[in-house]
Amino acid sequence: MKHWLRLHRLALGSTLKLFAANPLASGLNLLVVGIAVALPLGLYTLVSNLNDLSGRLHTEPEASLFLRLNTNPIEIDRVQTMLEKQPEVAAVKLISKQQALHDLEQSSGMSELLAGLGSNPLPDAFSLTLKQSSPEQLDALAKRLQADPAIEFVQLDSAWARRLASIVELGRQTTLTVAALFGAGLLLVTANLIRMQILTRREEIEVSKLMGATDSFIRRPFLYFAGLQGLLGSVVGVVLVGLCLQRLTRPVDELATLYGERFALTLPGPDILLLTLAVVIALSFFGALLSVGRHLRAMDA
Repeated sequence: MKHWLRLHRLALGSTLKLFAANPLASGLNLLVVGIAVALPLGLYTLVSNLNDLSGRLHTEPEASLFLRLNTNPIEIDRVQTMLEKQPEVAAVKLISKQQALHDLEQSSGMSELLAGLGSNPLPDAFSLTLKQSSPEQLDALAKRLQADPAIEFVQLDSAWARRLASIVELGRQTTLTVAALFGAGLLLVTANLIRMQILTRREEIEVSKLMGATDSFIRRPFLYFAGLQGLLGSVVGVVLVGLCLQRLTRPVDELATLYGERFALTLPGPDILLLTLAVVIALSFFGALLSVGRHLRAMDA
């Protein structure tokens, strides 16, 4: 056991010396790994914050229902009673044509122009507050209401929720795609870097093999190098994402204030960050394992 620990301690010491011997090259390599980590992690962070924001928004859908111009008061009462009985409808508000014209005059400032029309061109309408329902249920409700002979047009205000959900889902799929691409890139970068290390130390490795060094002894420092590089590179990536969020905090907060909200971009939770570290270390380790194994087999041939 002591011998096993000593071998690992020697391998770790050799790895640290290798980092210290080439600080500029080591720093550039860590920056490359950090950028490869920061891009998918940053995209995931934006999608996660967008998802959190969507959960805080007012998600109660609404609908506007416009009656035909010649609808009489009896028909209006019938439609209102029918709407109140719909299970998807939480509240019904009648907006008479007179009220609609008055609101238009007040908001447009064209009261004189509208007064010259002679007759009111606006229809009676209902404003509906809908209960939480799936888009399919709301679409079915709109079709049922549209079939009523007194109803001219139904405008369902649920498209924004569907668009937001589609954007979040697109962001998730894009994050997975980018993470897979950069993961493959990280694997290749690590394998190439270890290949360069092996070529640089080829004579040392050959002498060690002649002296009876096992493949495990030769492989161990390179695996430590790859694992340590993955760990430090992940930390660099997290720091880069944090710095980017820090720069975006002020404009995002100003934008949210314009909409009466308080919102700040935040990093993912510790579980996601630890998972990121583990995945990057595993990819670096696997890339080094493939590269070292290939070159050791070539030397033995």
